[in-house]
Amino acid sequence: MIWVKRYFLILTVLLIGCKEEKTFADDIVLSFPQDEKLTFQEFNEATEEYEKSIMYVGKDTSIINVKYFRIPPLPLASNYKLDSSYIQKQKLISFCFNGAFDRMKYSNKPILFDSLSENNIEISIKIKDTIPHYAYNNQTKELKKYKAFPTFIKNISGKKLILPEFKNFPIAFLNKQNRWQIIRNDNFLIFDNGNWKHRYWEFNPNEIMVFSVNFLDGKEKGKFKVLIGNTSSEEFEMNYDKKIIDYQRDTYFVK
Repeated sequence: MIWVKRYFLILTVLLIGCKEEKTFADDIVLSFPQDEKLTFQEFNEATEEYEKSIMYVGKDTSIINVKYFRIPPLPLASNYKLDSSYIQKQKLISFCFNGAFDRMKYSNKPILFDSLSENNIEISIKIKDTIPHYAYNNQTKELKKYKAFPTFIKNISGKKLILPEFKNFPIAFLNKQNRWQIIRNDNFLIFDNGNWKHRYWEFNPNEIMVFSVNFLDGKEKGKFKVLIGNTSSEEFEMNYDKKIIDYQRDTYFVK
């Protein structure tokens, strides 16, 4: 009977060791309609979509509505007539989006941003959870609902962190050369006018940032991680299409 007791003791230890460690994000509830029909975002599908992936920044994280911040649209012309399509669009926007991120500030001088690392932020990803990532296409007038997973960042530095404006956070893929290659789901050419160096916001101590990362579509399995400043999330597996590697405009690696 001694070997039976040892067996159950070893089994108990293994089961305890296999339990995932509790994180600061475990008790956060994300609220959204459960009957949403979600799709994978196709390569270059984000043309004319100006929404951010960030949905919340703050400390009251008991229940968070999945509604995303938007880049402010151009003001309407003074003679613009509010037709039914415009009214319908505003209803969609109010349901899925928070409006502009109202914490942005502007400095006449270039800002020295804080570098995000494991010393000042804690990251938690929920790869097993699927949430909608809403995006409104200004060209086709369609509301897109992409399959995404939630990611959480907590400021553990004890001080305000001065950060640039974010739209999305990149992901990295472990390629055949065993190098972490930065992957984008588009090959848009991004123009830099330097204005981002003057726009900033303050991430306060113990605040939590919640944002989504889109799942990739494909039949291949690969290892990925979300890149945030000079640090990254834990590794996770996700499906992808090999063609996305060939479609990249440029090749960048995590240093």
